[in-house]
Amino acid sequence: MSIRTLTVMTLLALGAVLTGCSSNADTICDRRRECIDDDLDTDRCADDINDWVEDKNTKDRRERVEECADCLSDRSCAEALERCLVDCAGIP
Repeated sequence: MSIRTLTVMTLLALGAVLTGCSSNADTICDRRRECIDDDLDTDRCADDINDWVEDKNTKDRRERVEECADCLSDRSCAEALERCLVDCAGIP
């Protein structure tokens, strides 16, 4: 395997890891805007979530954000509010 191929693969893998948290935060914030607050600044919301994860950068926080985003995906607002409170509680 060439150095160039290895470099490209490494950058793609790193990009996938870094955008994973961001897309989970985006999912959470988009659903909050859709279901709770039409005026929510989703960029700031996602930044707050990512800052919260990075503050302690624990596996637990990353997993909680992922579980919350997974729960919110593909649910109506009513279902999300009813079924995702436990998964999303405490996430800024």
